[in-house]
Amino acid sequence: MTRRTILVLGILGTAAALVAAYARILYVDGLSWLDLALIAVFIPLALWLAQSFWTLAAGFGVLWWRGPAPAEPPLPRPEPRGPTAVLVPVYNEDVTRVFAGIEAMRRDLAAKDLGHLFHIHVLSDSTRPGAWLAEVDAWRRLCDEGDAAGTGLPPVYYRRRLQNRERKSGNIADFIGRHGALYDYMIVLDADSILTASSMARLLDRMEADPDAGLIQAPPRLTKGETLFARVLQFAGAVYGPLSASGIAFWAAGEGNYWGHNAIIRVRAFSDCCGLPELPGKAPLGGEILSHDFVEAALLRRGGWRVLIADDITDTYEEPPPTVGDFATRDRRWCQGNLQHGRLLAARGLHWVSRLHFSIGLMSYVSSALWLVFLVLSALQAFTLTRTPVRYFAEGKPFPQWPLDVQGAALTLLAVALGLLLVPKLFGLALALRDRNLRRAQGGALRLTAGVLIETVYTALLAPIMMLLHALAVFSTMLGKAVTWSPQNRKAAHGAFAEALERWLPFTAVGLLATVGAYVASPSLALWLAPVEAGLVLAPLVVWIGDSVNAGQALKRWGLLLTPEETRPPAVLTELDAVMEETTAARPAPEDLLARTVLEPDRLRDHLALLPLAGQESRATPQEAALAARKLRFLGPKALTDKEVLAVLESETEMEAAHVACWTRWLAGDWPDAPPLPEGVISTMPPRAVAE
Repeated sequence: MTRRTILVLGILGTAAALVAAYARILYVDGLSWLDLALIAVFIPLALWLAQSFWTLAAGFGVLWWRGPAPAEPPLPRPEPRGPTAVLVPVYNEDVTRVFAGIEAMRRDLAAKDLGHLFHIHVLSDSTRPGAWLAEVDAWRRLCDEGDAAGTGLPPVYYRRRLQNRERKSGNIADFIGRHGALYDYMIVLDADSILTASSMARLLDRMEADPDAGLIQAPPRLTKGETLFARVLQFAGAVYGPLSASGIAFWAAGEGNYWGHNAIIRVRAFSDCCGLPELPGKAPLGGEILSHDFVEAALLRRGGWRVLIADDITDTYEEPPPTVGDFATRDRRWCQGNLQHGRLLAARGLHWVSRLHFSIGLMSYVSSALWLVFLVLSALQAFTLTRTPVRYFAEGKPFPQWPLDVQGAALTLLAVALGLLLVPKLFGLALALRDRNLRRAQGGALRLTAGVLIETVYTALLAPIMMLLHALAVFSTMLGKAVTWSPQNRKAAHGAFAEALERWLPFTAVGLLATVGAYVASPSLALWLAPVEAGLVLAPLVVWIGDSVNAGQALKRWGLLLTPEETRPPAVLTELDAVMEETTAARPAPEDLLARTVLEPDRLRDHLALLPLAGQESRATPQEAALAARKLRFLGPKALTDKEVLAVLESETEMEAAHVACWTRWLAGDWPDAPPLPEGVISTMPPRAVAE
């Protein structure tokens, strides 16, 4: 009997037992249409609970059998035929953080003598001119530092698309179309991803050793969180995340999944198999596929390539959303993408496990809507039962029929359901307590256990808020409201409680209405729903505390919610902090970069050299570019809108003309808002420009 068969039997058996127990409770007084509706909604929820539990249980079994991981896994020395591309797609990101991460990874690779195995490519889709100019400035600094540091650092290349068609997937497809033939493999990152040199070497070594592997996904660990909410996320990821990764790797085997970053991909396989279709119809369920990663994994498997999850590679990192609002914004986009996957379930040629991945992703959001429907139906049922007179004597029967008490059975069912949710937390805690190094890195047994309790209580309060957010996302998507693609916020912005109250007060209103309605329907129902009601009523306070950096850092000082990356950070994360301190003060002011790019010969030369690499036409017409350039010459750089700045920057002709004209006015002291230039710029000015 295969592992998948065992797992499927466990899921189906558990779900069947839950549904049967619930049906017996409802059947005590006969099944009404409302009862049948409740059972119909409960079936997928039972399957969802069972699937989650048995995946985590399988992960627990794998990790317990494997034993504690070595503190320093062996560092392989792969010998590929050529370098591997490391892709860093960016879209209006925090430039300082992105390039500090790149530099930290470069230094880690150089320190391990692995820099010659990798080429780093920054693939920009930034639409804000300030971000674009700052990216080029940061890239130029990396290139200068790399030249000065010798050959140990891997090279860094930069390209910005003028038109960001098809978002991240289009960005990577553009790279493959232009440069894919130069590389056998590519490691795809997110803007906030950090991989150790060891993790990159191990991913490359495994790809080299398995000619059938098309993609190997390393589970990213959350780190660098400061708010209470972010620290809860990363603590949960550290304690329970390995269960999920190992459980999925256990039953998925060669039909694993792709999470969009922190993975190595065979370029030829990806190029041959992963051209994404455009779904029929309009957004949100039609058009471009938002969550492309699941689809690309399914297409690779359909093409005969193995998709693997390297659950034992645990030193790849990303940063969590800092606030509940940022998390909800990201989830809204993911919700639309996962709902689109529902249209691909019947696509021809897909492996059934790939369809299962689609279904699990879909249910991760639909389950919230189903729970909401289930609670509403339960309230209606309670309201109906309390207003239905009890009949002790049925017609034609001389003896009374006493009502049966099913409260004990209901409590048992509730306890089992809660067990399916909470027991995996004990699995994660047991694994952490068993590993001496991990236990100490997370503050010791007492603090680790206290952290699990804090995380459990906070997530229990947050759960009804997330249920409502996800349900609203599902309903709005089904009603045709599409999301816009916006950059992810990665910095905490904790406002006053009044701001949280204003934003989350509707959740409090829903909680109060639910509490009153449940009490009117049945006081016992209100008691049963107390955990849900409490989370909603206290939503502003729960979110405000979660968004607080002070609360998060206070728990850190007390040794609570610690992760190994905080107490024993790998070299690459220590290097990241050092680079951030080095570069933050050295960056030019963003508002000065346009003027300096126009005036300084070296910056202008690099800018003009990068333009053809985009291989696209500017969205601005030549007339718009000429008008914006004229405004730049006479009114200065601060007078232009972002659209006008882009029009000038994307025109080689106008940039060359602006260079001469603005330089002349700058020399005469007659160019508004001109910044001071570094020493030596005049002497390096081309004679042509000075003469003109």
